[in-house]
Amino acid sequence: MFTRIYFFLVFIFSFILAQNSNEVTQKKLKDIYPSWPVIVNNALDDSTSFDVVLTKDSTQLISEGYRVQILATRYFEYADSFATSISNKITDSVYVEFETPNYKVRVGDFINRDSAELLQQELLNMGYKSAWILRSRITAKNVE
Repeated sequence: MFTRIYFFLVFIFSFILAQNSNEVTQKKLKDIYPSWPVIVNNALDDSTSFDVVLTKDSTQLISEGYRVQILATRYFEYADSFATSISNKITDSVYVEFETPNYKVRVGDFINRDSAELLQQELLNMGYKSAWILRSRITAKNVE
């Protein structure tokens, strides 16, 4: 008798406490939308049309080549002043590049290693004993 009452109560409570399948599907979840950063395009402002920007020549050829590194330092000011002083002494392009944790002063855009070795020897003769050649992405000159 007790077991019948027990099963009867379990049967009744299972209907009372069970969720209706429609209730589950009808609940609306409120998603919190992420706050994305605002992207500001400095190339365009309200007075510039998109057609004008497309007509500007912004093509830059980048390829693999060689550069000569002269200095690596943690201080941007020192690297920048060093790059300015070296650019007054040589005719090649001088770059200050940041590679964690150092600022590196590199010179030249050379397709072949022989040209980079000539500049390295010139820099060594000028007294820059830490000049060494590295493989790098370079800005290629336009060949017309």
